Amino acid sequence: MPAPPLADGGDHFSVSGFLHRHRTAIIEQWIVRLHTECGPLYSGRPVTELRRTISEAFEANYQVLVNGDYGPIDRFIDKITRLRLESGFLLSDVQKAFELFRSIAIPLLALDSPPDHFSEAVQRINCCLAYTIHRFSDHFQDMHQKKILEKRIRENERMATIGQITTSLSHEIRNPLSAVKLNLQVLQKNPLLQGNDRRRIAISVEEVMRLEQILNQLLNFAKPIQLNQDYFSINAVIADFTELLDVKFKEKNLSVTLACQSDIDPLPIDKEKLGQALINILLNAIDASQPDGAITIRTLGRAADRPMAKIIIDDEGCGLPVEIGADIFKPFVTTRSKGTGLGLTNARRIVEAHGGSLVAENRVPGGARFTLLLPYGEDHGQSADH
Repeated sequence: MPAPPLADGGDHFSVSGFLHRHRTAIIEQWIVRLHTECGPLYSGRPVTELRRTISEAFEANYQVLVNGDYGPIDRFIDKITRLRLESGFLLSDVQKAFELFRSIAIPLLALDSPPDHFSEAVQRINCCLAYTIHRFSDHFQDMHQKKILEKRIRENERMATIGQITTSLSHEIRNPLSAVKLNLQVLQKNPLLQGNDRRRIAISVEEVMRLEQILNQLLNFAKPIQLNQDYFSINAVIADFTELLDVKFKEKNLSVTLACQSDIDPLPIDKEKLGQALINILLNAIDASQPDGAITIRTLGRAADRPMAKIIIDDEGCGLPVEIGADIFKPFVTTRSKGTGLGLTNARRIVEAHGGSLVAENRVPGGARFTLLLPYGEDHGQSADH
């Protein structure tokens, strides 16, 4: 239960008097330290905005410390949680912003209060801050989880709609496309075709076949992912599927290094689907790489701070385009002239279907890094013959 307010009145020290005397100093110092100590999102906020917010926080703290009224701080926490969550603030940064009140107020309190009142006032400030931090943290996490759930629901609805449209269009396109391909192949066999005419027909056949591949990708994208899992060594899976791209690597004279940890326990994976995800990521790395570049694939088993296996794919290419950024895994987002924008989307869907995650980031001094995290099964010590 909140402690009763310190008595005010007479010639005795009062918390209300202390807060009135130092209100401006506390707020101004709070703003300065928000700009310098609490992360880039705080340092980028206008001073006028921070002054309004900090003034409101100060008044809410005043009501707790002087009157034992937690209503204003509850309302402030609800408001600031929504604002900070929508703006992408880190939980730790906002917690630190709240804690600044204590680190600013207590040194002033030590100079301004009699010894017999100091410890009681500090205890009251600590109580107020503990209540604020715990309530805000719980509220922030609850709202964050709700936001993630709502995002997933919207994404599932969007994917279902895209899937229906894609399936319908693919079937409508496939039949006439097959007829075009068949007739072109008949024309290819005509001995009267010579020179440029034969070359044009060959190009047309190749493009029709590419369109068929795109249709297959679209149909795969529209289907829900169903896994056929067994325990496999991820090192062996990586080696097998990397070998399939050997010709592609040689076309650009790319060196490929496998730096795999040898003692990683087998994981419950769908070998073919995970292999397809790896191929999609590697094709992206090949496309981004300059001739004579390098691609490195590393694996790491679980560690004390990470109960999952990790696959890291690094390239030395142009990196992730700034204009795409976080949209790199969204459907139909691509910078490749002949890409569908579905390869990385499907790769992430496959990894997430395994209960893992896939993230992309730029490397310094250049290139991109794709990191896959894959969970162990319950029987993670099981041996595998794969």
